[in-house]
Amino acid sequence: MSSHPMPSQWTPEAIRALGATTDLPTLGSIFSVSRWKAYQMARTGEWQQVGIRIVPIGSQYRVAVQSILEVLRHDGAASPGTGHQPSPPGQMQAPGNGADDTITELSAPAAARGRP
Repeated sequence: MSSHPMPSQWTPEAIRALGATTDLPTLGSIFSVSRWKAYQMARTGEWQQVGIRIVPIGSQYRVAVQSILEVLRHDGAASPGTGHQPSPPGQMQAPGNGADDTITELSAPAAARGRP
């Protein structure tokens, strides 16, 4: 019953239309990774390493949509071609490139990144 666009159709407007938060399967769809990989990356902190804000709520996770736009540089904060654009985890720049790469080790737990 998914009304979300297919992975190749994720435009900045479609991502913004998700609202303030979304779920991990949708995040995985945006970056062309499997549902399993999206959850694994949340558990290991790999999403947080690249700037995706994940909020665990009980046994579920919520994803800050603005952080997705920031990682993809669709937040309007940076002009195209000016400055470094971080690479999303698992080499996910192109749709369909959802290889389940080995998870990289974290330098510090995500929880250690204190809140402002």
